[in-house]
Amino acid sequence: MNREPSRSASVADIVALLEADIIFGRLRPNQELTEDTLMERFEAKRHVVRSVIQELVGRRLVVKPRSRSARVKDFTLEEVGEIYHMRELLQRDAALIMPLPASAQALAALKEAYVKHAAAVSIAADGSLIRRLNDQFHDQLFALSCNRELCKAIAFYTEVSNPIRSYGIVAPEWLQQAVREHAAMIQAIEAQDRVALARLVVDHMQPTRQRWESLHVGRAPQQNDH
Repeated sequence: MNREPSRSASVADIVALLEADIIFGRLRPNQELTEDTLMERFEAKRHVVRSVIQELVGRRLVVKPRSRSARVKDFTLEEVGEIYHMRELLQRDAALIMPLPASAQALAALKEAYVKHAAAVSIAADGSLIRRLNDQFHDQLFALSCNRELCKAIAFYTEVSNPIRSYGIVAPEWLQQAVREHAAMIQAIEAQDRVALARLVVDHMQPTRQRWESLHVGRAPQQNDH
């Protein structure tokens, strides 16, 4: 498990740790998150733990059936398809409406995010750091669309898909491919080739989804309580 927060840890601190545990497989689908266990682990009051669970439910990482303990969400193949359909629509649209040429300042920020992520990958840095830098690159990329509401929607569905992305997001072969594809995105923006960019931002998300699906084909679907 990740390093535990101090006694004064906030709800946000605990949520971040549990989210990382879910994303990187330390907490598995359908695993229970009982209030008493979380209170003991984080030395937290019950109202704090309940707020943590509520936040994780809001992020669609956890489900809380009525009169039962919370548990890590287990996605069905249909749900994964729906989530990725939304991601494809939103990310493609961001590429297609992006004003080109991009401003020099915005492009410089994107390149800086690219360099940081690529450097972390090259030294096999901590998976949480690589994920964070990867997400920062994509935040900078989609910010070029100049549509804040669209960026919020992209960020929401990216977060929802985190447990799915986790199945390949730190695999060495995927990390190297991601760095190459990030560079290709920058090249497409500089060439003002929005068609190529739209294709890249959709294709880029598929390997981790395909890995998740390959591991879940034939598995009996779980009923998700709402």
